[in-house]
Amino acid sequence: MNAIIVALILLVELLVAKDIKIDRQYTVVNPIDKRDLLTSLEDADTLSEWAPVSSSIGSNQTQFYEFVVNTTHTGVGDYYEILIFLSGNICSLPNGLSSTSDDEADETLKVYYTFNQTAVDNGISGLDYFSFSDGYLQGLISNPTADPFSNLYILVVSPIIDDLQSNWTYEIGISQNDLVFQWDDRSWANLVDADDNSALFITGNLTVDANGESYNSDIYDLYIFDYEDKDYFDGLNKSWCAVRNGPALLTSQNMTRSLQHRNGGLQQQFYVEGLNKSTKYIVYLAQDFSGTSSGGAIFEQFEFETMDEDSCKLIYDLSFCDGVSYSVPVSTGFLDPSNETAYLNMDYLSSLYDNYTAKLYESFAKAIQIIACDDILDARYSPIVTCDDCKASYKDWLCAVTIPRCSTRNVTGYKYREEGASRNSFINDVIVPPQPYFEVLPCLNVCHAIVRDCPSDFSFACPSDNRSIQLSYYWDDVDSEYVTCNYVGDSSNGTSSTSTTSSSSSSTTTTSSDSTTNNKMIRAVTANLGFKQVNMEIWIIILCWIVNLVNI
Repeated sequence: MNAIIVALILLVELLVAKDIKIDRQYTVVNPIDKRDLLTSLEDADTLSEWAPVSSSIGSNQTQFYEFVVNTTHTGVGDYYEILIFLSGNICSLPNGLSSTSDDEADETLKVYYTFNQTAVDNGISGLDYFSFSDGYLQGLISNPTADPFSNLYILVVSPIIDDLQSNWTYEIGISQNDLVFQWDDRSWANLVDADDNSALFITGNLTVDANGESYNSDIYDLYIFDYEDKDYFDGLNKSWCAVRNGPALLTSQNMTRSLQHRNGGLQQQFYVEGLNKSTKYIVYLAQDFSGTSSGGAIFEQFEFETMDEDSCKLIYDLSFCDGVSYSVPVSTGFLDPSNETAYLNMDYLSSLYDNYTAKLYESFAKAIQIIACDDILDARYSPIVTCDDCKASYKDWLCAVTIPRCSTRNVTGYKYREEGASRNSFINDVIVPPQPYFEVLPCLNVCHAIVRDCPSDFSFACPSDNRSIQLSYYWDDVDSEYVTCNYVGDSSNGTSSTSTTSSSSSSTTTTSSDSTTNNKMIRAVTANLGFKQVNMEIWIIILCWIVNLVNI
C-alpha cells in the first residue's frame, strides 16, 4: 500500500510541479559556448543543470563531461530514484555525411553514460548509451538515491569514418527536471492560406479557454526555408540548433506576429510577405526555453506552395468578418498603379469586403430584435440554442457567401469564375476582378448551421439534392488532401476541421502526426495544463517506473 501511495504522489508531482511549467525561467550556470577537445576523464568539463554546452568533434574521438547530481533536490525522481533527463542536438554534420537515422547508426554520434568512474577507466564496451537519430537524442537516466555514486559521467563518442574532412557540431543538455532539448512529432503550426507572395500561419491553441492567461506574441518562432534546402536537413530534421542556425529565407523577425482568438482558444499568428509565386517552401516551428542559449523545442516540418497568379489576395483580421482569413478576388484598383488609394493596399481591399458585409448584416440585426430571445425558457424558440447562436451562425454564413474564397488551382469542387461572372453583383460591380479565378465554394454545413440555430420565423433552408448543392455550396471532406469548401467560423464545435488548410497547395500541408490515441490523450493533458511537451518515450519510461513501484 505504501508503494501505491508513493507512486500516486509521484504522479501528482509530475503534473503540478512548478519545475516543468512552460513559463519557468531557468538560471544558466556557467554556460560554455565553445569546448576544447577532451581526451580523458581528468579533463572532463562540468555539465550544469539546464546549462547546455556546445562542441565539435572529429572522427574517432571521445569527449568527456561530468554532471554533479543534486541529491537534495532530485526533481521528478523523489524518494526512491534520481531521474536525469539527457538530450542533445547535432547542429551540423561533416561534409559528405548526410544522414544520422537509425539505419545508419554506425555513422552517428553516441553518448555513453555511467555513475561509476571506474567503469569509464575500463573503456566504453560495457557502458549504456543513447544514439542520435535525425539530429536528436533524448534519454532518461535513473540511479537509486542510496547509490554511493553521485556524479554522472557522459562520454560523447564519434564513429570511425575514413577521410572525413570536417567535424560534427553538437549540443548536450542535462537536467533533473525536464528535457533541455525537445522534439515534437506534431507540426503544431498550420498554413491558413497563401496567395502568390504572402502566407498566413497559426499555431495550435495556447490555452484551453480563449479568455485564459496572457501570452506574448513571440512564444514560438517560425522558420521558412527554400524547398531546395530539404537536403540540408537530411539527418537533421529533429535538431533545434540545426533549424535555428540553418539557411532560413525568413524568420519570425521578418514576419508580422500577433495573438488571435480562433477555434475556441488563443493562437499565435504569423503573416509573411515577400514570397515568390508558384514556389514550394519548408516550414519549421520552434520554441526557445528562456533565451536562445537555454534549450528549446522543434516541431515536425511541413510544406506549402504559393499560388501561380496574382488573381487572389490574402486578407485577414477583418473587423466584422473576423472569421475570414483567406485569399479573395483582387479588385481592379488593387493591381492598378495609377490608383493611389487602392494599389497594393491590403487594408483597403479588406475594408471593401468587410464594410459591405457589415452593411448587409444590419437588416438581419433589426429582424432578430422581434424574436423573444430573453423571454422565459418555455417561451423561447429553442431550449438548446439562443439568439446569440443564431447571430453568430448567420454572420459566419453571410461572410462566407459574400466574401468568396479565391484560388488559382483547378481542383474538384472549385467553381471557375470568368470576368464579370462572380457569385454576386458586389464582386462584379465594385471589386471587378481583372482576371478569372477559381472560387472555393462555402461549406454546406455553414448553411446547415443557420437552419439549426435560428428561429423558423426566418424560413432559412439549404439545398438538399446534390445538383443544387453544387451550384452554391460544397461538402466538407476532412480526409481530403486539399480544402474542399470554405468554412467560416469556429471549427472547435466539430463542424469543420479544414479551415486551417490552404487551398493553394494540393497535398503539401502536414497536419498532426500523432500516432496513437494514447499519445493524443497524454499530449492533450500536458498541453491543456500549460506544460512543455515532453516526448512520449520519456513519459512511457516514467509511467512504467511508477507501475513497477506499485508491484513491489
